[in-house]
Amino acid sequence: MTSRRRLLVLACGLAAAQVVGLAGSPGRALAASEAGLDAVLERLQATCAATQDLSARFTQTVTNRSLGAVREGSGRFELKRPGKMRWEYEKPEPRLFVTDGRRLWDYSPADKQVRIQEVSQGFASRLPLAFLAGDCQIRREFAVTLVENAATRAQPTLKILDLTPRQPEAGVARMLLEVDLKSGLVDRATLFDAAGNTTVIALSQVKRNTGLEDRAFQFTPPAGVMEIPPPKAP
Repeated sequence: MTSRRRLLVLACGLAAAQVVGLAGSPGRALAASEAGLDAVLERLQATCAATQDLSARFTQTVTNRSLGAVREGSGRFELKRPGKMRWEYEKPEPRLFVTDGRRLWDYSPADKQVRIQEVSQGFASRLPLAFLAGDCQIRREFAVTLVENAATRAQPTLKILDLTPRQPEAGVARMLLEVDLKSGLVDRATLFDAAGNTTVIALSQVKRNTGLEDRAFQFTPPAGVMEIPPPKAP
């Protein structure tokens, strides 16, 4: 998989994981005794439906299973419904992905290049598009189970959801969402691709429904940047 394609897959996974369970919904925290699978899903779906925009910082760790290589990154993530997302990687090198719901810009400052294409062609998975459009019915897209392990037994306020797409999805074979019952936040998301490679994403400084402006999801190439046309269909 090319470096550019991998970044797109990671961006898709980030969008899918965080739109599924963005932030805590209003009201009291779920008690561990009442937080069965149905209760956790109901809360996440209600939060998803009530979320119009989101901004956060993210850290990301990608492990290539066959090579044993680990790559870390970080940056800023913004989302606005319907259909708008922005990923700004600061490390290990600057890289920007922006979509206004129709077009996808992939800008590399180091290469002084930007690729522009229709969003439906740029995404490796259809799941982020469905969630961005407001489809918050998690069980419609995923088979979901609760995971119990040493971590959840030691922390009663921690729940882990195991999500498997009901239909094959490029770049997203499985996701684990770690839910904090006190805050209602999805603190970490772990994504697996078909080859067993993993991407661990953690959010911090999460802000929800702050009224993000549409201009954050537009992109005008700086002077001297080459525009690369989208790949031709086979």
